[in-house]
Amino acid sequence: MTAVASTRPLFARLLRTLDVTTVCDVGSMDGADAQIFRRQLPHANILAFEPNPRNFALMRQDERLRANRIQVLPFAASDEEAEAPFFVVKLVAGENDRFRRGMSSLHRRADPSLLADVVPVRAVRLDRLLTGERMADDALAFWIDAEGKAYEVISGTAGVLGNTRMLHVEVETTPCIGAEQRLFPDVCRYLEQAGFHLLATDRPVEYVQFNALFVRADLVRDRAVPIRAWLVLAWLRRSTTRVVLACIPMRVRKRYGLWLY
Repeated sequence: MTAVASTRPLFARLLRTLDVTTVCDVGSMDGADAQIFRRQLPHANILAFEPNPRNFALMRQDERLRANRIQVLPFAASDEEAEAPFFVVKLVAGENDRFRRGMSSLHRRADPSLLADVVPVRAVRLDRLLTGERMADDALAFWIDAEGKAYEVISGTAGVLGNTRMLHVEVETTPCIGAEQRLFPDVCRYLEQAGFHLLATDRPVEYVQFNALFVRADLVRDRAVPIRAWLVLAWLRRSTTRVVLACIPMRVRKRYGLWLY
């Protein structure tokens, strides 16, 4: 059974429970999540992938990422090794800058008014990159926010899925980012066939977009007690947050990006 819970803190808490030694933050944007992972895993390898050249430049200048030994890489994760066009979304004065910074993609969005630039980026398979970095045999976890390219990112991990403990994936149920994008059922089918269990989502699966947390099925069985404990806490956290947000006026929630899921 799949729970609806706060998947972000659940992923972070399970990093220790599942003895993860290398985390890949795919579509990192600003490294904020990578820093959360570092607090949970002081000695792990943490790789942050950010193909948007503007975001990457800001991350390279961020002393906190350097101090936390987070390796920042300017690559787009995919299922092939190639140069690819990357569609950069424009920032708009007065809008949520952080939200816009995370919308750029290997997909060209249907709304042409969103496009600021098209830049060439290097697309890589994560299994080959991790092999080259001598991390392929590590206990791996993937945090994937690839704006419509989740399926391709996961396909590019095929060579290391056997050592992967869990994946946190942003998915869609309709092609709202790219006309040809692969959707949640494709991602779910692929990972279930590879031996993973859908542990939790942060919204009901009927939503257009949500985050899904997959954990190796054998680990869900073998470490059932701590995993279930963290899952219950994540469910309580989501429930409490919904109650609090419901008390905040809509105009305030919109201004600060506080969405009620």
